[in-house]
Amino acid sequence: MDNFLLTNEIIFESKPDAVPYNYRISYKVSQLCLIISSSCNGKGGCSLVKLHIISSALNTKAYMQILDDYMNEKSSYMLVRFDPAVNRGIKYAVADGLVFQLKNGTFRLTEKGKRLMIKINDEENLLLNEKRYLSSLGKKLTNEKIESLMSMWRYKNVDDK
Repeated sequence: MDNFLLTNEIIFESKPDAVPYNYRISYKVSQLCLIISSSCNGKGGCSLVKLHIISSALNTKAYMQILDDYMNEKSSYMLVRFDPAVNRGIKYAVADGLVFQLKNGTFRLTEKGKRLMIKINDEENLLLNEKRYLSSLGKKLTNEKIESLMSMWRYKNVDDK
């Protein structure tokens, strides 16, 4: 039986203006699969927050530096931009069978997603900056670092009442 869970959320509409590359669904899906492939533990999967953090870093060199500073403890915090294109991209990746969601909420590549990554990695001129940055980042952005960041969000503006 086919899984049509997300089909009512995916609508194609012709647009009069060109869409910037980083908002094109084919780019975003490829980027997310690349992030999962190179920056997430095999069994643990990749959290949605981690996907947002790394995807945002891939958008600008300045944000790459901010993430590097946070990773190397030159900064004790960083702002995280939650991009709707990441949420939409992950929905497409799941609907296309490239990614699946584990019971703990994290995402992993399917066999089809792994085959896509082999093809992308074999292409020397495809996603060069993304590949370069992700290889330097590796798996340094741990769940502990993300939890630390999230706990700061939870408790930063709590008022004593």
